[in-house]
Amino acid sequence: MGWLDTARAFAIVAVLLVHATENLYIMDPAHLNVMSWYSKLFAITGFTVGRLGVPLFLFLTGYLLLDRVYDVGKIQRFWKRNWLGILVTTEIWIVLYDVFLRLFHFQHWSTKELIRDMLFMDQVHMGHMWYMLMIIGVYLCIPFVARALRNIDLKTIIFPLLILSFYAFGIPIIKSWGNAFSHFGDIRSLLDLGFSGGIYGIYIVLGLCVKRGLLHKLGTGILFAGMIVSLLLTIGLQWFSYGHGVAYNVWYDNGLLLLCTLCLFGLFSRISATRIHGICLWLSLNSFGIYLVHFPFIMLLRKVLIPLSVPMPGKVILLWVSVLIISCVICKIINLSPRLGRLLLYSR
Repeated sequence: MGWLDTARAFAIVAVLLVHATENLYIMDPAHLNVMSWYSKLFAITGFTVGRLGVPLFLFLTGYLLLDRVYDVGKIQRFWKRNWLGILVTTEIWIVLYDVFLRLFHFQHWSTKELIRDMLFMDQVHMGHMWYMLMIIGVYLCIPFVARALRNIDLKTIIFPLLILSFYAFGIPIIKSWGNAFSHFGDIRSLLDLGFSGGIYGIYIVLGLCVKRGLLHKLGTGILFAGMIVSLLLTIGLQWFSYGHGVAYNVWYDNGLLLLCTLCLFGLFSRISATRIHGICLWLSLNSFGIYLVHFPFIMLLRKVLIPLSVPMPGKVILLWVSVLIISCVICKIINLSPRLGRLLLYSR
């Protein structure tokens, strides 16, 4: 299905956008509120659109992996081929990242810290590595979740998902509004979502729900309207928060972001083959490699771009496009050796 490649290609491009935005803009009220309105709007919009990338990846994970039949042999093959493959690739990049940070003077070399990073007791000082640690934990349990949900119909799954989603995604929206008004007090949920896999587990299960027809009764126009309205509300929520002196950079626990990405995922599922399918296919196949490669170049190129007398939106676009091109070229070179591609980029 070509739309899956399109969705994954969009996701990786979006991830690079959010990283380019947050590494040039300082996303706090003190800096954003003194900028021109259009630069502030560009920062919040670029940041928000970029945030759609990770949820799309998680929806795709559920859509593709949770509807499989896992017997004991397939579970063992999944762990060996998928989970162990990601683990080995991640460990290699942890070493590479630590060497990079030392060579380019972002931090001093510490063998002790390297060992702690490799044991997942600390996180490498790069903003994208949290995803790798999360996905390693998620992949370990994918076969169990798939077997548990195998014979449960969509209507039965929706009931606990609605309750879990309210506490996982609804409370953060209420909290973000309440934080702008101190008299609301502390707003938080004490419901333990650990057994559900937390917010990331819910995204993945929703991906399975989409495959089982969750959005079939919704027309394309409704999905498009839902995406636009929830996107605008997410942007507006951040604008409101910054305007009241509260730093709120939308995270994946925001229900509006969840709704926006869910509608977008549904729209992708209705896209037929496009003229750029070849490009989308290549980006899709190399999305994991691009994710691994891109961040060091974000760190290096931002130093070059910050002093330039170019408007901030222009700098973000330059950083975004440059890093995308560089990452694609490096992935292309590494994949000239299939064995190296499998080891370094998890190419399959």
